[in-house]
Amino acid sequence: DYGMICEIMLVSEGFLSAKALGQKFITLYSLNRDLLSKQDHYDWGLRAIKSVLVVAGKLKRSDPNRSEEEVLMRALRDFNIPKIVNEDVPVFMGLIGDLFPGLDVPRVTDVEFNKQIVQAITTANLQPEEPFVLKVVQLAELLEVRHSVFIIGAAATGKSCVLKALFDVFKIQGQRPVWADLNPKACTNHELFGYINLTTREWVDGLFSSVMRDMSRVETPHNKWIVLDGDIDTMWVESLNTTMDDNKILTLASNERISLNPTMRLLFEIANLTYASPATVSRAGILFVNPTDLGWNPCVHSWIDTLESPPQK
Repeated sequence: DYGMICEIMLVSEGFLSAKALGQKFITLYSLNRDLLSKQDHYDWGLRAIKSVLVVAGKLKRSDPNRSEEEVLMRALRDFNIPKIVNEDVPVFMGLIGDLFPGLDVPRVTDVEFNKQIVQAITTANLQPEEPFVLKVVQLAELLEVRHSVFIIGAAATGKSCVLKALFDVFKIQGQRPVWADLNPKACTNHELFGYINLTTREWVDGLFSSVMRDMSRVETPHNKWIVLDGDIDTMWVESLNTTMDDNKILTLASNERISLNPTMRLLFEIANLTYASPATVSRAGILFVNPTDLGWNPCVHSWIDTLESPPQK
C-alpha cells in the first residue's frame, strides 16, 4: 500500500499534514506512470518514492518556516526533473501545477557552490552554460541521497564533463577526492568480480572487487568514486544489486563481503538502460542528460579557445 507507506514516512520526517500530502504524492506518481512516455530509465516505484521523501524531510528541516505543501512540491519537482526527458517536462510540470495550484517555489540555490562550479568549468577550458551548471548541481544533489547514480545520455552530450566538473569542485573545496574508472565490458564477468580456479581451487581476484576493496580501506572524509563507463547488460550489473541497494555490500564467490563506506559512490556512465532489469533501474538515482541541454555552440567555443591567437601586426 504505497499510500500508507508514504503517509508513515512523511510523519517520520516531521510532516503534520501527512495524509493529504501522501495522497498527492501517490496521485502524481500514478499519473506519471500513465501519462509520461515509456522510458527505460523511468521508475515510479517504492525506492523512488522513499528517496524523494528523504529529500523532502531534509528540505523541511533546513527551512522549517516554509509551508509543508511548498516543501513537498519543491522536492517532487527538483528531484524528478533530472531524469525526465525534454518532451515529458511540460506534462510533468502541468501535473505538479494541478496538484499544487498557485504554488511557485523557487529552486534552492547555493551561490558559493555555483561559483565553484563555474570556476571548475572555466579552468577545464569549457563553457559555463546555465544548463550545464544545473546538471552538475543536480548530480551533487543526487549523490547526497543515493550512493549509486546512472548518468544517461547519448554520445557528446557532456556526461563525462559533468562528472569531471563536480570532481574538480571537490578539489576547489579543499578535498582530496579519489576517482577510479573502468569499462566493465572490456573484461569478462570473472575478470571483473573474481573467480575460483577449478583446477587449483585458488581465489583469483577481480578488477572491480580489488578497486572497491582498496577504496573501502581508505578511511577519509573525502569523496571516493568508482565510475563504470560502459554499456549495461544483465551479465555484470545484476551482480551489483546488493551493492546498489541499502545493503551496500558486494558479496564475492569466495564468501568475502566488501562494504561501501559512507564516502564511496558508484557512478554508471551509460547511453541507455535498455538491457537493465526494473530491479536494477530502481536501485540508483538517474541523471538524464538531454541532447538539447548543451547543444553544439559550447563545443565550438571551446574549440576556438584552443586555437592560437593570430600574430599581432
